Amino acid sequence: MNPSLHIGTNPLRLSPGAVAGQPVNQDGQPFYQIANYDRMRPFFLSVVSSTDLWMFISSTGALTAGRRNPDLALFPYATEDKIHDSAEITGSKTVILAGHRGRCRLWEPFSDRCRGVYRIRRNLRKNTWGNQLVFEEANEDLALTFRYGWCNSDRFGFVRRAWLANAGPASVKIRLLDGIQNLMPCGVGSQFQIEKSVLLDAYKRNELLPQSGLALFRLSSIPIDRPEPAEALQTTVAWAVGLDRCRRLLSGTQLDRFRQGLPVRQETDVRAERGAYFLQSEFTLRPGKTAEWLIVADVGRGPSGVVELDQLLRRPARLRPQISHGQVAVR
Repeated sequence: MNPSLHIGTNPLRLSPGAVAGQPVNQDGQPFYQIANYDRMRPFFLSVVSSTDLWMFISSTGALTAGRRNPDLALFPYATEDKIHDSAEITGSKTVILAGHRGRCRLWEPFSDRCRGVYRIRRNLRKNTWGNQLVFEEANEDLALTFRYGWCNSDRFGFVRRAWLANAGPASVKIRLLDGIQNLMPCGVGSQFQIEKSVLLDAYKRNELLPQSGLALFRLSSIPIDRPEPAEALQTTVAWAVGLDRCRRLLSGTQLDRFRQGLPVRQETDVRAERGAYFLQSEFTLRPGKTAEWLIVADVGRGPSGVVELDQLLRRPARLRPQISHGQVAVR
């Protein structure tokens, strides 16, 4: 019997289930799954690569990642305890407004904001080779399951694949806001991140190339103490494929508007705010169907690399097969 607590007239829905580990298969690959991992204390994992890409991620979903060393971090480089605590502000963030039984229901997978509101089950999977990690949350009340996974591509950087599946008997109208947040501009040393984070925020500039959907996260200039020019010639980039007719947000300043059901506007130039790359889309998900999309981010792109990506994104059908590891391509 499912236990239930009450605060006033509102019951808290607590999903039963013990922590359990077992081998599973996903997309034809062997994974090891920890069921109900959220009942454990937060723990740290790594996602390995055969190149200079590195990622350390908490079971809460917060992470740090980058190329070569901490000075080329895509997400802030911090100690394990700080990463555990930054789940709401760093890494993946998903907000879903689902039309369910004539009502609009707010659901934030993997967030403590919705703890006790729905009956949920969470699973964490890592493949045998250690280069893919998948988080899954099944909402039994809405009959929806959201999953996202991290892997890497030497050419394109870090690949985040997301799925939303409808296991119910009726179609569901979905308003989705999904993406990654607290992206670092390129060219910031790890010590500067720690000691002068407020000053760093003041120098941030987030730009969108609307025709391709490519976002650039850079510094307006490199902060130095000397009276001389210091241009930032490399940038962090983010882009997406798989969701059509979506708005793109470059910061988290409109998240609360979306949670309230209010419209959000596409952002093309945001200054002095932490970088984010969110997709806002609306669609109907039929019974038994799954929506799927990719968000890709990388650090250290120069002018020629930005032009190359911008041109590739204008022909997304040709871009998808070029992402290394065929298993992460949107089918």
